[in-house]
Amino acid sequence: MRGDELPDDSHVVRYTKPTLVREDESVGGETFQLRSGEESLSVNWLECFPGISKAQQVDEVRRRSRLQLRPNGCLAELHAGRTKRHVHAELANLRFVHDPLPAEGEFEPDPSHSEIAGLPAADSPEAELVGDMIAECVTAVHPSVG
Repeated sequence: MRGDELPDDSHVVRYTKPTLVREDESVGGETFQLRSGEESLSVNWLECFPGISKAQQVDEVRRRSRLQLRPNGCLAELHAGRTKRHVHAELANLRFVHDPLPAEGEFEPDPSHSEIAGLPAADSPEAELVGDMIAECVTAVHPSVG
């Protein structure tokens, strides 16, 4: 339900544009830092699509995306509970919050849309540190186009 925290055993993916994907196909902390004017980061909750494989869940995220997913970008996967525990010493109020999107124009509803909330302000030393810590929690990197 909108505004509810995702269960700690949830997995989310965040789109990473090609310029932020490293040569070894990993992602850096910039992927998990707010930009000026942002209050949270968009992610997609994989378990929102139950009863199908992870590959199929990622395909559903790609299909419903409202972003232009570029071929050299990726979807960086995080385990919500592990990520919160990993950054807790630096940031105790990190939250993964369900924020489904309704149908809009040519876009169908996206029940998987969620947010990472409680991040430090953009362009701060704390934002860089926390972004790097979150990047250390990436469990898988999926191609952005399937």
